[in-house]
Amino acid sequence: MTDDPVNPPDPEEVKEPDPFRYTAFEHWEYKPIIYKSEQTQSWRSMTESFYRASEFLVKAVVGREANEDIEGVAAVFLFRHYLELVLKGIVLHGRWIKPTGENATQDEVQKVKNIHELTILWQWALEDAKPKIDPEHWENYDTEFVEHCIAEFDAVHQKGFAFRYSGWGGEFCVFDFPAILQQMEHIYQVLGGIETYLIETYAQNQDYEEYLESEFGSDMY
Repeated sequence: MTDDPVNPPDPEEVKEPDPFRYTAFEHWEYKPIIYKSEQTQSWRSMTESFYRASEFLVKAVVGREANEDIEGVAAVFLFRHYLELVLKGIVLHGRWIKPTGENATQDEVQKVKNIHELTILWQWALEDAKPKIDPEHWENYDTEFVEHCIAEFDAVHQKGFAFRYSGWGGEFCVFDFPAILQQMEHIYQVLGGIETYLIETYAQNQDYEEYLESEFGSDMY
């Protein structure tokens, strides 16, 4: 068996752990599980990762393949963290577009503060992203539905600690996992649609600016 991440071990050589074997008194040789790469894993999306992991666990709970009081609690936290990340992405992509409709420069873009309150992040989205979207398109998105979800999470604990730590209120929560499963994809599509709109607007602006520069030179700016 090799520790080389580029050449992983043959799956047939990797044995599944025996759930009935007690190993606490055994002394094992530790094998690294994290490898630093010189290449940025740019294809990864933390937002997508948390959403998909949550969806996987919620489906398992609804299908009675996982326990709602064990894996289910983690699933709720993962979904809540997805909401935090996607809202931060929407705010940031909104800030990359000026109120005039042109793209902002890197120096002009204010970073999203390291906060956790979903209600505040949504308010920033309304301030920084909504004005950059055609009003007719914005009205098509079911933002009212998203607002209900955000308000429900923040009503339990604004920073989400109730879904991460014991003693913060999560122990009083009972979750409707079929409702979560039914509605999470809708929220994912609404917020994903808003973020995609902003990303595509930025890209179109960039293409147009490059075209103008190629035709008329940089003096016009």
